[in-house]
Amino acid sequence: MAACGGPPPAAQTELSGRLLYATNGCGACHGQDGQGDGPIARTLTPPPRDFRDGAAFKNGVEPAAIARTIAEGLTRDGGQMQSYGHLTESERLRLADYVISLRAQPAQGAQHDRPPKTD
Repeated sequence: MAACGGPPPAAQTELSGRLLYATNGCGACHGQDGQGDGPIARTLTPPPRDFRDGAAFKNGVEPAAIARTIAEGLTRDGGQMQSYGHLTESERLRLADYVISLRAQPAQGAQHDRPPKTD
């Protein structure tokens, strides 16, 4: 299908998840790159999750668990994440896949922290 001019399926999922992330205001709290540093993050207690840290996920790191959190919100322990029940299950799963893809992103400057390769 990629030869027909459209992006390959994995890219479609990422683009779709990225679009859902942007259009549903996720970046306002979690930041553009999911680092928990959105414009209103400093006003929230507890702070929004940094998606690069798998240990920070309260309900699990699997797509279904993240999609469930998106659907139900997260208000226990003082969390302030609203529910996004208006999204379809498919949209929540695409958004969850995008959130997971952010985990693979290194922190800014991390590439400079690695020691140089030696052969």
